[in-house]
Amino acid sequence: GHITAETLMSILRDKDSGICVDAEGFRTAGSMVSVLPRDPALPCVHFFTATPDPSRSVFKPFVFVAGIKPVPQVRSPTFPQDPAKQIPRFQSSVDRRHELYRRHQAALELMEQDQERGQKLLETLQELEKQGLEGMKELL
Repeated sequence: GHITAETLMSILRDKDSGICVDAEGFRTAGSMVSVLPRDPALPCVHFFTATPDPSRSVFKPFVFVAGIKPVPQVRSPTFPQDPAKQIPRFQSSVDRRHELYRRHQAALELMEQDQERGQKLLETLQELEKQGLEGMKELL
């Protein structure tokens, strides 16, 4: 029938099927759903979690246009003395997690340690996702 962005997000969050994984030392690294309109005059809308475990993440909408500037919260930090660029390479390590990823990890800890507050946070995130989906429908 009719597969929507919400349908695909639900599939990507399905742990019982094994699509969404957060156990045995492996975790779903991130998920993406794209809405590609048949009308070439309309923009494509891409929803990314940009964080692991889509069952506890929010899909955020992105529309790519010319001249777009990256959001600093989803860019990995850079380092003047980057171990990847020094010779010999990788003699030390640095924290390359972007701000959104670090905040997502803090949210996961809250969800695991305080289920009531964690559930409230998850509901807030799901409401933000719903607003993004509604905005996409208005745009298209």
